[in-house]
Amino acid sequence: MATVVIAAVIRVNEGKAEEFEKGFRQLQPKVLKDPGAIAYTLHRCADDPCKFFFYEKYEDDAAVKYHTSTEHFKSFFQKMGPIIKRQA
Repeated sequence: MATVVIAAVIRVNEGKAEEFEKGFRQLQPKVLKDPGAIAYTLHRCADDPCKFFFYEKYEDDAAVKYHTSTEHFKSFFQKMGPIIKRQA
């Protein structure tokens, strides 16, 4: 069984950083209850408030697959999708 780590940089539209961070704070405890979820953290860039770093860790690929299939994951990205820029 291999541990899976996902790291991603996300940039949000100007004026939307607080909304994004608040949404993440609501999502985080739900994700950490998902089977196989080990870590799910968000860091905000000190010199660019619209830039965020995600760090996720799961027990295996099955846990990642489960996570991305959950309603809380889908709902978060449906709500946040319009404020996320495509390029970090």
